[in-house]
Amino acid sequence: MDYLIRSSVVADYEKIFIKSIEQTIKRMVNNKFLLKKDYFELSITFYEDFLITIRIEDGIITELRKNSYENFIPDSFLINLSNVERLPPRLNRYKDLGLGNFRNEVKESLKLGKIIANNENDAFWKDYNITLKIDQNIHLADVLS
Repeated sequence: MDYLIRSSVVADYEKIFIKSIEQTIKRMVNNKFLLKKDYFELSITFYEDFLITIRIEDGIITELRKNSYENFIPDSFLINLSNVERLPPRLNRYKDLGLGNFRNEVKESLKLGKIIANNENDAFWKDYNITLKIDQNIHLADVLS
């Protein structure tokens, strides 16, 4: 049956399962993609159709946000990546298949942990030995090397 649910029932559910929810959120922290900022850390966890950013301040998880791959991997980044001289052959093939397929290659590498955070502004794509710049808005922005 298709029941409607009052918001008070959701609040009751949260009260009952709060410890389980807290443990689930803690397990979502991705230590392989942890960006260290001046006053906080930002973990990004990559799922099939979206990603989650988790803000951590002084060891306390303070924020959880859902984001899209289209936002995290903008067309401008893909264009910058496609303009790299001596782009590895596999990436060249994806570049020629269009931005959607090119984005999917980056997305799959993120989900598989093949792209990891280096520090506050960089990520490293292990398969291709490429360093990527992450901008202040937490988007892939450019290729550093």
